[in-house]
Amino acid sequence: MTLEPLLQASPAIQVHTFAAVAALGLGAVVLFRRKGGRVHRLLGRTWVALMLVVALSSFFIHTIRTWGLWSPIHLLSIGTILSLAVGVAMIRRRNVEAHRRIMRATFFGALVVAGIFTFLPGRIMHEVAFGPAPAVASPSARVAGVGLMDIIAGTPLWVWPLFGYLVYIGWMRTRDRVVEPWRLFVMPVVILALVLHNALSATSVGLSALLVCGAVVGALCGRAIGRRRPARLLEDGRLHIRGDWVPLVLMLAVFAVHYAEGVALALAPALAAGPVFMQASAFLYGFLALTMLARTLTQLPAGFFFRTLRSQPAR
Repeated sequence: MTLEPLLQASPAIQVHTFAAVAALGLGAVVLFRRKGGRVHRLLGRTWVALMLVVALSSFFIHTIRTWGLWSPIHLLSIGTILSLAVGVAMIRRRNVEAHRRIMRATFFGALVVAGIFTFLPGRIMHEVAFGPAPAVASPSARVAGVGLMDIIAGTPLWVWPLFGYLVYIGWMRTRDRVVEPWRLFVMPVVILALVLHNALSATSVGLSALLVCGAVVGALCGRAIGRRRPARLLEDGRLHIRGDWVPLVLMLAVFAVHYAEGVALALAPALAAGPVFMQASAFLYGFLALTMLARTLTQLPAGFFFRTLRSQPAR
C-alpha cells in the first residue's frame, strides 16, 4: 500500500478522496451510535458537509469521459446532492423514519458501493491499495486503455437481468410487507452459498482466515442492524416486516464486489496471485454475507423457532 499515486494526483482528486474517506468513517459512527441529541446533530451536519465536498469535488474530476467531460460518476454526484437535500428536509419536518432511510441509503450507495468500484485496475485507489500495475507492456497497456464503456460492453448480457432482479427485490423490501418466514432466508442463503464456495476454493489459510474475520465482523454489524427493525409475528404464522433500505444496499454491495473482482481479474489476471487483492475480496464476501444473514436472524421475534416447532402438528 502506498499513498504516492494519490499524492501525485490533482488537488480535486485529493480533496475528493480524503473527504470520502472521512465521510466513510464518520458515517459509520453516526450510523451505529445512538440517534438524537446534540452530538448526533453535530456529527450528522459534519457528515452532510463532507458528502457535499465529495459530490461537488467530483465535478472537477474528468478522468472518465463518457459524454465529453462527464461520466456516470457525475450523475451519481447529482443524485447524492439531491438525496442529502431531501434527507435534511425530512428531519426538519420531523419525519425521522424517512430521514433515517434516505441517509442510510446515501451512505451505503454513494460511499460503500461506489467506493468499491474505485479499486478497479487503472484507477488511482487501485494503485494506492495494491501498488502500481506490473511493468509488463501488454497487460498494462490493456488495463490503461480500457474505459468504463468498454467494461460495460464486455460484461456478459446475463449480468444485467440479474442486476435488475436484485434492484427489484431490494426495492420491494423497502416497503412494509407480510411474508412467510422462509422467504426471509432465500437471499441470505444464496449469498452465503456463494461465500462458502469461495471459502472451499480458497488456496491458502490466509484467505480462509480473512473470510472468517469478515464473517465475524459482519455478524456483529448484522445483529446491530437487525435489532432496529424487529419483525412481528402474526396469528397466522406469517411475519410483518417493516420496510428497510439495508437489504437493497447489501445486495448491491455483494453484486458490486463480485462484479469488480471479475473485471479486475479479467483485465489483470496477475492480481489472482496478489495476496492483498484476494484477501480484501475474501474479507468483503464474509462481511456482506454474514451481515445479511445475522440481520435476518436478529429480526425474528424472540423464541420464533421454538414456537414454530411447537405449532407443527404431531405425526
